Amino acid sequence: MPTDPIAELRATISEQLGRFWRADPSEDASNDTEVTAPPAVDSPRIGIVSPAPPSRLREDVAAEIAGRLRQERRGFGDLLHQNSDETPGQAALGIATAASLPLGARFKPRGIFEDDWAARPSKERPWPVILIHGTCDTKGIWEILGIQLRADGWAVFAPDYGNRATQPLPQSSQQLGAYIEAVLEVTGAEKAILIGHSQGGLLARYWMRIDGGADHVRHLICISSPNHGTTQGGIASRLVRGPRQESVMRSIIDSWFGPAGMEQIVGSETLLAVNRDGDLEPGVSYTCIATRSDAVVVPPETCFLDPRHAPEGTVRNIYVQDFDRRAVVLHEDMPMDKRVHAIVRTLLEQIN
Repeated sequence: MPTDPIAELRATISEQLGRFWRADPSEDASNDTEVTAPPAVDSPRIGIVSPAPPSRLREDVAAEIAGRLRQERRGFGDLLHQNSDETPGQAALGIATAASLPLGARFKPRGIFEDDWAARPSKERPWPVILIHGTCDTKGIWEILGIQLRADGWAVFAPDYGNRATQPLPQSSQQLGAYIEAVLEVTGAEKAILIGHSQGGLLARYWMRIDGGADHVRHLICISSPNHGTTQGGIASRLVRGPRQESVMRSIIDSWFGPAGMEQIVGSETLLAVNRDGDLEPGVSYTCIATRSDAVVVPPETCFLDPRHAPEGTVRNIYVQDFDRRAVVLHEDMPMDKRVHAIVRTLLEQIN
């Protein structure tokens, strides 16, 4: 009698599956023989010992757990603010919760970037590179550039600071300074290269001038940093015609960017202190990269530093559009833009 290929295939599959899963006792219910349960030590998968059987909770304990879950049950709207309640312990420790953070700092962070504290500078790359993110951001924005710089041989680090850079600059500067000192101590380097996006570049300059950190910096790259401030609301500043509109705009800035927001506006005491007696620090060279498409730092040339009274080559002020005149690169996308990456990587090769 000819064999049935489908039946053979079905039998083969059943045999192979039987090696991995215990047969369902219900399938044998029609048999006259009694189905006995396998020993407790048997496993549905070959080579894996079965775990211990589950334990039954006491009725009162189970009821208490169920009651706690009912109390903590939340709707979709509650889930959006599930960390909004601040406990007294958190307040005492100064721990920021979602409710205490400015609106702009509540967005989900972009990217992941981890420090490698085993990294060390080399003879060819004698300075560690420290990447400093901007307002309402995290160091995750440096994921791509950080990986590229490490592939180029640099020891790369990146801090998070100031409740996503919304705290006043003096507080953030203390945190940044402690971090830079830790990097220099661990790596054994005397100076570092700092790369800051937006507030990150301005904060680096604040730390260098106000907190006396300039002696520890070899080169600073500012990426769309408001070194001379931006107008309230950027391109929306033309809507500010009187005191009432200005008050509304300030309220929006405070709510969105926190205390650090107004410190980056033209005429702030912070900016006046950072730029008093010139833009530059002795012994430090600078690169400022801006984009003509910037709608946050307005006008974008306020990112640039004044090279007067400094040796030639101390300052480079460049636009992304100098290399791609049709490029539309927004302020918030600068740390992740491939043209910015090419500029940074090329310029670092030229530092000596």
